[in-house]
Amino acid sequence: MSHNIDWEDLFGSDDEDEAVEQDENTKQIITFDAIPGLKLIKQALSHQEQMSLTHALIDRNYFTGNANQAMLFGELPNFIKWIEPWIVENYPDLFGQDILNRQPLFDQAILNMYKKGEGITSHVDLLRFEDGILIISLMSSCIMTMRPARKDATSYHAENTDDNNKYDILLCPGDVLALSQEARYDWEHGIPSQLVDEMDGQKIERGTRISVTLRRLKHGEEIQSTTATTSKRSVHDAQADS
Repeated sequence: MSHNIDWEDLFGSDDEDEAVEQDENTKQIITFDAIPGLKLIKQALSHQEQMSLTHALIDRNYFTGNANQAMLFGELPNFIKWIEPWIVENYPDLFGQDILNRQPLFDQAILNMYKKGEGITSHVDLLRFEDGILIISLMSSCIMTMRPARKDATSYHAENTDDNNKYDILLCPGDVLALSQEARYDWEHGIPSQLVDEMDGQKIERGTRISVTLRRLKHGEEIQSTTATTSKRSVHDAQADS
């Protein structure tokens, strides 16, 4: 399947990005008082980093045919592996030291491509994964909704429909979102299926979006290095993530 992508339309030109890249290592970490452990870095990845990562995902044919998801287990490929030292060096407050000091920081990745308007069911990650989840958003913006998880929920597919205590997080291309502590265990996260998001009175039309989610399996859950692709995005069947 051929992907005809206008890279300059997605990422802008190199000239436009020069001023931004000068401050790429000084981005502030945004925290959320109501959700301990939820941290957001706006435009954490530079223009070049976004484009290189997106190129790598497309060029390796993870999303050919009907496939919209790939899962990587074990030692991660170099085009993803660089993210670990980058986080430790530039954002030492993103996770607790118990997470940052583990080796490797991540050994499992989920790569998702969302067509315009697609989303993912609200869920809590399986307990087979350790604390500390990193989500990288590429190509298009979307709203991620956080809701308190049902205390009696025992499956990956939690789906709390209560909107009285929800928080919408706008994820833009290049943004990095970290979930640990309460944000990882006590809150669901999901993306509503809709063509247009609204944030602070502003309407934001969605396009094709790619996400890279990094996690680490708990001891005893090790899986031999492997890659799997699927056309499913059911949190029950494919363990999909944002």
